Amino acid sequence: MNETVLLFTSKESATYDYTRKQVEAACLGVKKGGGKPAVRVIDIAEEPAMAERYNIEALPTIIVGTRRYVGAPTAALLSTCMGVSTDEKK
Repeated sequence: MNETVLLFTSKESATYDYTRKQVEAACLGVKKGGGKPAVRVIDIAEEPAMAERYNIEALPTIIVGTRRYVGAPTAALLSTCMGVSTDEKK
């Protein structure tokens, strides 16, 4: 997976730090062969044109390719929703 993960949020949001950490944790779990995806945090107050371009209606919104997740996820749920292949410990 080499897609960029777009995290639309606001630094004023109560879930800003939590969501950012969960997205980063989900991306860290990607198998090395798949390539760790880049994360781009987009503050809608600083980049309103990006929010409009991607039709952001709620925060946080996470976009990976054609997949979209709205809400503050756990890293495990986000990995599943993003279709990220993670290492499994046996």
